[in-house]
This record gives sequence, C-alpha cells and structure tokens, in this order.
Amino acid sequence: MVNEVSFEQIRGSLGSLLLLWSAIERAAREEVARAHDGQLPKSAHGIAAVLNAWEAAVLARKDASPLRILLASTLRAQLQDPLDIRNGVCHGLVGISAAFGNRPATLTWELNGVKRSINWDELQTDFSWLSKVPFGIGIISNSHQESSGGRMTDTHENREWWRDEYGLDLLEPKWSVSL
Repeated sequence: MVNEVSFEQIRGSLGSLLLLWSAIERAAREEVARAHDGQLPKSAHGIAAVLNAWEAAVLARKDASPLRILLASTLRAQLQDPLDIRNGVCHGLVGISAAFGNRPATLTWELNGVKRSINWDELQTDFSWLSKVPFGIGIISNSHQESSGGRMTDTHENREWWRDEYGLDLLEPKWSVSL
C-alpha cells in the first residue's frame, strides 16, 4: 500500500515546490548580480536564464578552478529535470490526485503535448535535494570556500561530500579535473 497522502497534502506540495524554486532563483540571481557589479543582466530573465547566467559567470571567473567549473556545470545540468517539473506544474497542471489504494498521490501536467506526472514520494525526494541547492550555489560561487578545509579544495573527500550532499557524482574517471 502507498503512503496515505491526502488531497490537501499533495495540493500543498505545489506551494513547497514554488517556495523552493523561489529560493533557488533568488540565490542564483544574487550570485549573477554579484558577478556583474551588482546588476542583473537583461539576459537573466526567468529561472532557466538565471541558472544559465550563473553557470556562465562561474565558468568565466579568472580564478575558476577545474573543480568549481565542474561543480557549476554538473549542478546546472542536474537542475534541469526538476526545473522541467516546476515549469510543467506551473504552466500545464491538469490534475491533482490523493493516494487511493495502490495509486500514489500525484501531480499531473501536460506541456507541449507531453503528459507527465510526479508522485508524492518523488516530490519529497526532489524537495530534500532542492532545499540544499541555494546553499550549494553559494559555496560554488564564492572564492573564500577554497581555504584549507573548504569544500572547493579538490580532494577525494570533498568529491564524496558533493556526491553525498548534492548528488553531484564527480568521482567517475570521466570527471577527472586533469583533463
């Protein structure tokens, strides 16, 4: 039997989703503005554009280490599927259903002719990860994190930490920074 999630709980998850994405967008906007003398470029309009501008700002830094570049690119890529979910729910929500029998509580949307859904447990997993992202954006963006003991020092321990905390697997050989 699935979790007994009520209609109100799954409906309330919409608010949680929006709050999490608001925090992510705000963190990225702050870092992009910081990288552009306090001004947000016109190209950074909308969540996807802000995330792209954030990644570009990290990559363009003169002091950007290979690990910082890899982290920014990997985090941006990993945010795409949850962003697609956010956009689908915000722009094409067609159904909210409570758990019933073996059917889990679900949000369903249709966007650009494609119907998708996400269930309660999947949302909770996404929420757990997304809630960490604003802090991760800050760590990746700021130079002072490279001090001794910081998470931007390229060590096996730190790569494990990024995998465990953010799901950013940088341990595979294809992700070597000695490219």
